[in-house]
Amino acid sequence: MISDYLKKYSTYYLSRYNVTQRKFEDILKKKITKDYLEKKISESNYFKFIKEVSNAIKYFEQIGFFNEEQMLEISFDNFVKKGYSKKKIQHKFLCAKFDRCKVDLFLKKKFLDQTLTQTLLINYLNKSNIVEKQKKLNISDKQLFDKILSKLAQQGFEYEDSVKILNKKIM
Repeated sequence: MISDYLKKYSTYYLSRYNVTQRKFEDILKKKITKDYLEKKISESNYFKFIKEVSNAIKYFEQIGFFNEEQMLEISFDNFVKKGYSKKKIQHKFLCAKFDRCKVDLFLKKKFLDQTLTQTLLINYLNKSNIVEKQKKLNISDKQLFDKILSKLAQQGFEYEDSVKILNKKIM
C-alpha cells in the first residue's frame, strides 16, 4: 500500500514529466529528503516513505508507466529534430538514466543510418541560425567557415562531416 503523500506527488510528477524508472526513484527520494529537511515530515515518516519508494515504483509500473522502448524512440526523434550530435544524444540518454544496454543496442541500430549525421548537422544549423548570425558580422568566408566549424566541433559533430555540409551550405 502506498501512502497518500507518495501517491499524490507521484501522480503530480508523472502527469507532467516522462521519466525512467531509475530516475523516478531518485526524484522520489530527493523529494522525501527535501521535505524532511524542510521539516514538512517527521523523522519516522521519512524512513517510512523511503521504504515505500519501491512499492510506489512497482505500483506505477503495473499501471503502465516507464515503457523505456517507447521513451527511447520518442526522445531520439526529439533529439534529431533539435539537431543534437551523436555524442550529445548518447550523453542525454545516459543522463536520463536509461538502461545502458538498451541504449547501446538502440543507438547502434539508429546510428547505422548513413544519412543521420547529415540530417543532424542540417537540423542543428537550421535550428541555431549560426550561419546567418555569423554572416551578419561581415567577416571573410574563410573566417566564417572556421568559426562555424569550431562551433560544430564544440557541439560534438565530426570534423569531416561538418566540412562537407558547410561547403554545401556556405560556399
